[in-house]
Amino acid sequence: MEVDSPLHDFFKARTQVWKHMLVFMDSMCLRCAIELGVPDAIHNHDGPMTLSELVQALPMATTRAPFLRRIMRVLVNSGFFSIKGNESDGSNEEEVYYDLTATSKLLVTGSTNSLAPLVLFVTGSDVGMAGFAMSTWIKASDDDDKNETPFHVAHDGKGLFEFASERPEFNSLVNEAMACDNRVFIGEVVKNWGDVLFGGLRSLVDVGGGTGLAAAVIAGAFPEMKCSVLELDHVVDVQPENELVEFVRGDMFVQIPQADAFLLERVLHDWNDKDCVKLLRNCKNSFSWEGNKKKVIIIDTIVRSNSNDHGTMQAHYLLDTFMLAICPGKERNEMEWKAIFDEAGFSGFNMVGELGIHSIIEVYP
Repeated sequence: MEVDSPLHDFFKARTQVWKHMLVFMDSMCLRCAIELGVPDAIHNHDGPMTLSELVQALPMATTRAPFLRRIMRVLVNSGFFSIKGNESDGSNEEEVYYDLTATSKLLVTGSTNSLAPLVLFVTGSDVGMAGFAMSTWIKASDDDDKNETPFHVAHDGKGLFEFASERPEFNSLVNEAMACDNRVFIGEVVKNWGDVLFGGLRSLVDVGGGTGLAAAVIAGAFPEMKCSVLELDHVVDVQPENELVEFVRGDMFVQIPQADAFLLERVLHDWNDKDCVKLLRNCKNSFSWEGNKKKVIIIDTIVRSNSNDHGTMQAHYLLDTFMLAICPGKERNEMEWKAIFDEAGFSGFNMVGELGIHSIIEVYP
C-alpha cells in the first residue's frame, strides 16, 4: 500500500529528528572503541578479526560480546571499519571479520599520525558540558562577563585555558590532542609548501605553539632559521628540552619576541575579532628591522558556504559551533578574515593552499 505524500513527509521528518538527536552516539561509539583499543587490536593482529577474536584481545568480558557487535555495527556504517561476511542478523558472528579503514588507521595509538588523543579530548565530558551549557549562555545578558563562553558557564566561570592551567591531567590532554593532529599535518605543510612559506627566513616565532612540535618540524627542515615558541608558563613548564626550538614564556596579547615571521596555527579561531586584531598588531610591531620577507603565516579555517564538498562544509559548520562552545572565537569566511587583516593595519594577504578543512594564509605588513 502506498503512503500518501503528507504522511510520507511526516515520517521522513520524524526520522530526521531521531537521526539528528542520536548522532552523538556515533561519537560515543568511536570514543568507546578507542578506549577499548579496537583499532590497536586489529592493527596488532595484522589483519581482519572476528568478533570473538576482538573480544579475546580487548579488556572486556566475553558476555559483553553482543554489545560490542552493536557498537561495531555503528562504526562500520560510519566508515570507521570495514566488514567481511554477513552480519545481517548477528546470528553467525564468527563469519564476520572487521578490518581497519583509512580513517580508523588514524586512531591507532602510538602511531606517528594517530588522532586518538584529539578524539578523546573533543568527546570528553569536560568539553561536552560546554555543549550542554550553550542555551544557558545564549540566554544570558550581554553584560554578564561570567558567561563569556559556554565553557565558562559549565565550569564555574573558568575558560578553557584557565581550566587547563589548574588541572595538569586536562592540560596534558589538550596539549597532546593539539600535538597529535600536528605530527603528520605540519609535515605535509612543510613538504608541499615549505619553500614558499619558510624559504629565506632567518627567524620564526610559533605564537601559541603548544608543545613546539610544529616549530620542531619546521626547524628540522630549515636548520638555518631560528625557531621559537611563545607560550604561557603552564604550557612551557611541562615541555622537555628541545634542541631544535627555544621556548619563550609570555603572553601573546602583551608582547611577542622579534622575528622575520610569525606562525599562527589554529590560534586565531580561538579568539574574537577584537582580540585577533590586537594579536595581529602585536605581530606587526614585532617584525625584525632587517630583511624583506616579513609576514604572518596563518593556518586556520576559511568557511566556504557555497562549497561543492558537502562533507568539508559540514565539518566547517560543526567546528565553528565547537569553537562557540569552548572559546570566544569562531571560524571565518574570506571577507571576515580580510576585515581583521585590514583593521590590524596589514597591506595584503594571499591564500597559499588548501589543507582539507584548513587553509594557509600569508599576511603582509
